[in-house]
Amino acid sequence: MNEIKYLLADFIDEFKRADTAGKQEMVKRFPFKGIKDKKHAAYVAAMVEELCFTNNIEIPDWVFDRKYSLREPFFVGGLENLKAFLLVESPVSFRRRNIFVSRNVLQRV
Repeated sequence: MNEIKYLLADFIDEFKRADTAGKQEMVKRFPFKGIKDKKHAAYVAAMVEELCFTNNIEIPDWVFDRKYSLREPFFVGGLENLKAFLLVESPVSFRRRNIFVSRNVLQRV
């Protein structure tokens, strides 16, 4: 996840700066052609769904494609001692894809 961390952070920042039409355009299609790893792709779909939901933007259909769901649970950061916390706190858009993160995963300073 570290190799794309900054790419995702830049996307979140750009999304938050965009107007409504710009936000909708940014998420119309999967925004990162270079991401092939299934975990990362599922994370992007969850991120886009959550950004759309929290910003009252229409959620694009592509995020609901089953290819963006993981069979095995993925705990971002790999922190074994936080699993119970992340199971409860993860936003629905991440949980539905079997990805577990903290509630504030998309917040940027």
